[in-house]
Amino acid sequence: MRQFILLVSLLFCALPSQAQSEEKNVFNNTNNSGKVVVDQQDSTKQVEPRLEEIQIQSKKSKSYRTVSEPKFATSEEKADKDSNSSIQQLKSAKYQFESNYSSSKHQLTRRSASPEEVLNMKQSAQLYANMLPGSFEKHFYTYLLSKYDPKQFPELQQAARLEPTKTEVQQELVAYGVAVNNQVLADSVTREMIGQNKISNGLLSYATDLVNSVPASGTLLLHGYTELIPVNYEKNTLGRGDLELISVDLMQSPDYQASLTSRGYIMPNSTFVDTAFVQNFCALNVSKNLYVSMSFPKEYFQGMSSALNPVGLTFAYDQSTMDYNAWNISLVETKWKTPELGIGRDQQSDALSANYLPALLSVSRLYEEYNQTEDLKEINHIILSVATRARKTGQLSKIKR
Repeated sequence: MRQFILLVSLLFCALPSQAQSEEKNVFNNTNNSGKVVVDQQDSTKQVEPRLEEIQIQSKKSKSYRTVSEPKFATSEEKADKDSNSSIQQLKSAKYQFESNYSSSKHQLTRRSASPEEVLNMKQSAQLYANMLPGSFEKHFYTYLLSKYDPKQFPELQQAARLEPTKTEVQQELVAYGVAVNNQVLADSVTREMIGQNKISNGLLSYATDLVNSVPASGTLLLHGYTELIPVNYEKNTLGRGDLELISVDLMQSPDYQASLTSRGYIMPNSTFVDTAFVQNFCALNVSKNLYVSMSFPKEYFQGMSSALNPVGLTFAYDQSTMDYNAWNISLVETKWKTPELGIGRDQQSDALSANYLPALLSVSRLYEEYNQTEDLKEINHIILSVATRARKTGQLSKIKR
């Protein structure tokens, strides 16, 4: 049965990117397939100049011509050309940075940017530093190249002063707060995002159920900001001080890795976070009661599936003494608002709701085995409603054949 439920889990588990997460379109330069969109007619169409860029204005020049004399560019014409050239350079640099950054966040096998992506982003950030040192882009790009580094936090703070309600800035403020364990910062910005409807009630409910999926003194491993931000908030709201949250995004930071080491975790000898890094981290920290969010891309589970057991909205990693069946039953019967799981809320949480199906199917099979007819009828109805909400009825029908 365990192998069956594991296969079901890998079939149903939903990535945040499939749920239209904030990471799906970090700088609005991607299409639905996660590929960077390039407009062949105008490569800067999607990255309109902002802030100080719009201050570079050209003056209309007046040139005088005579029939007998050759034309020479006036000083105003030269200034006009220089200004237009500067604008185009900045537009190109903006597009180059944001397209490379977005591309690095859409990879199914890594969270870190490639050396080529890093080089392209550094070149763009340097151009802004040279041409518009006081711009939002200069400060934000500089921080993104060394995220979670306390020495670069002033750059993020300045970016936040210039664009206080920009979603990407708010996300980075929360993530930095989590990285340095400044929960006051993390929670205050998260509350702002909730108030601005950037984090839905549906996503908060999912985050609550994800926190409750992990037993006492467990470690929950998360993939991206879509889960990290609301889960960290709900962890604090629920008073789950026993629960350790670890983000693979944050593990790109040497400082964050050092903080994990001080708490007894063993780190792989790398800051390049990819599937091998995560698999190695799990193998090195079996004693830490690891639970891996189902929202990781399936590629991360390849090579360690034999150590995984579906538990709530997670995979328990190599925990042979745990009674998975009893825990899943307790989640369905007491911890989750199970009758409401099939109610549609918003696109993001509706897609993530597919991650409930493995636990629900597991409990359904147990009810069938225990001849709990009424409970079986009720949970099968819930399973169908959740599959409908998550648009997974096709997969569900294949399993039931």
